[in-house]
Amino acid sequence: MNKFVWLVSYPKSGNTWFRIFLANYLKDSKVPLPFDDIQNASISSSALDFEEETGLNPFELSISEVENFRPDLYRSLSLNAADDSIFKKTHDAYTYNKNGHPIFPEDISQCAVYFVRNPLDVCVSYANHSASKIEKTVAFLLNQNARAGGYKGGQLGQKLLSWDLHYKSWNEQKAIPIHTVRYEDMLQNPMETFGSIVKFLQMEYDEERLARAIINSDFKLLQKMENEKGFKERLQHCEQFFWKGAIGNYKNYLTQDQIDRIVNNCHDVMKQLGYIDSKGILTV
Repeated sequence: MNKFVWLVSYPKSGNTWFRIFLANYLKDSKVPLPFDDIQNASISSSALDFEEETGLNPFELSISEVENFRPDLYRSLSLNAADDSIFKKTHDAYTYNKNGHPIFPEDISQCAVYFVRNPLDVCVSYANHSASKIEKTVAFLLNQNARAGGYKGGQLGQKLLSWDLHYKSWNEQKAIPIHTVRYEDMLQNPMETFGSIVKFLQMEYDEERLARAIINSDFKLLQKMENEKGFKERLQHCEQFFWKGAIGNYKNYLTQDQIDRIVNNCHDVMKQLGYIDSKGILTV
């Protein structure tokens, strides 16, 4: 049976950036691939996949009913896929449906790559992406019952949970092998970080090919491409999908109270990931 490679992240944490790198690496492209080669890549919350496989309109079902279908939906997609490895993006937390089954079944899951980013920077990037006020986004980031999608014409409903619970849900589960990388390391140490993912996925490793794919997916290049031709994943009111991409950009947007609230709620995970040092001081 074909196996899924889940590309997992809380929104605005480097998932799309990696998918562009991956497309360039897999094709061993000598020049940057156009967005059309990656922006139709499948996502686990695709309403179209759901309707084609089940024959049901997901927006006429309750969220619980949709979740009960999802494990078998992925098994069906796995059986019908031509490739041995199926890369699928997801923003869902690792959760169970009302029948007690994990949304992402172990039997058709090869592994998962988890992309994580400093939640302070995630907050301002997500606010820009969704054209929301910062304060509303802070509350969303800390909401333990946070959901996305589920609206007619969009994606299936997704349980995100809070930022820290999203991370824990995937990194504490034992069913699917997982490799976690920090967005900051992707930016500061790309050869080592992207290379570690290539090796984890047991793909052919070639340093020249790796370096070329990194250059072809450089963040400033992606900004230039978006400015020239647009990017379909950018929401209507979003200023720019590939917006800043910088480390510590939150300092220009968050108040001290907002910073303190996020740090206090996410302290343990931020410390575990090195965003806070042993003295409780931010490192980013």
